[in-house]
Amino acid sequence: MKNFSDAITVISFFAIIIMFAVSTVFFQQNVSLREEISLREEISLREGKEVNVSVKESVRGFVKDNFPMSDNWRTLYANLLVWTGRERFGNVYLADGRLIKLCGDRKADTDRNVSLINDFAAAADKPVYVMLAPTAEGIYSAGSSQIVSRLNQKEQIDDIYLKLDKKIGTIDAYYPLYSARDEYVYYRTEDLWTSFGAYYAYAEAIKQMGFQPMTLSNYDQEYAISSFTGSLYEKVMYSGITPDRINIFRSKYKSSVERVELEKNKEVKTAKSVYFRSALKTDKPTDIYLLGDGYERVSVYTSAEGAPKLLIIKGSFANTLVPFLTPHYSEITLADPSLIKSCGGKLEDKVNTDDYDQILILYDADSFAHEDSLDILS
Repeated sequence: MKNFSDAITVISFFAIIIMFAVSTVFFQQNVSLREEISLREEISLREGKEVNVSVKESVRGFVKDNFPMSDNWRTLYANLLVWTGRERFGNVYLADGRLIKLCGDRKADTDRNVSLINDFAAAADKPVYVMLAPTAEGIYSAGSSQIVSRLNQKEQIDDIYLKLDKKIGTIDAYYPLYSARDEYVYYRTEDLWTSFGAYYAYAEAIKQMGFQPMTLSNYDQEYAISSFTGSLYEKVMYSGITPDRINIFRSKYKSSVERVELEKNKEVKTAKSVYFRSALKTDKPTDIYLLGDGYERVSVYTSAEGAPKLLIIKGSFANTLVPFLTPHYSEITLADPSLIKSCGGKLEDKVNTDDYDQILILYDADSFAHEDSLDILS
């Protein structure tokens, strides 16, 4: 009965779609033949590769560009599917009022990255730490009958930690995040942790790295933005998800940040804060933290004179963590292996590891399993 109802819903929806698509073709201005040829030539010449655009892709692109109120129809369609019982949309699950991305299993890449980190730590004459953060799937799939996950991220992280050299400090971010899973530790529509999630991971990490964590009572909370929908929402377009908010934690005392340097393609821009409010006006407001993943090297200088210096080999989760680390270090530098490698460089081209007192390698578990740029460490 459920399958029959689902089929009726889909057939009815596409009947409406076809009617409006025909209307669009005959009564709206279409892309001219010349523009279409130019577009195909541009695609074919990009990066010197020939790209074949399938009929399915062409139709999808045409409808997206020309179909009136396409987002509204996508939302209606998603709402109808959810109403008929659909929970999975490609690699995204709808569960308990949130969207959760399912991660892939890349054990071969994981083993390779472990080997590269072990070699890197063996050559370093200072403490090296590794923190692999679970994604929302790793936290919310545990004990959930709704999310059909092939991976147990806790076991995956534990297995990686066991393969790391004993001299490397491993930081458990899973337990504090799982313990706080009923709080707002992950976004509902974006595959990232929130400031709350980053704080709980920070509190665990900084203790192992030799400091006493600042308590939440030392911060004032500010809602930088109270309603946004992220990349997971764009994939599903289900309107029943409560939009996300971005919280900024500001110290009740004077900020220790004095200067921020962001380097890309050998050009350096400077700022006075780790928060970039210009990102709130873009389609990715989570880039408010150090402008996201757009820079090969980011250095944060603080007023903590005499404090140690920290180097972070980073994935996307690292940016949100940095504001909590600033009271403990005189300098925090983040190096992005993917961007450095894409420019044909090595880690030593951007930073001198001898200048730092501690090194932290920080990724979420899914990104670590897919990272193919850690060979820049050698």
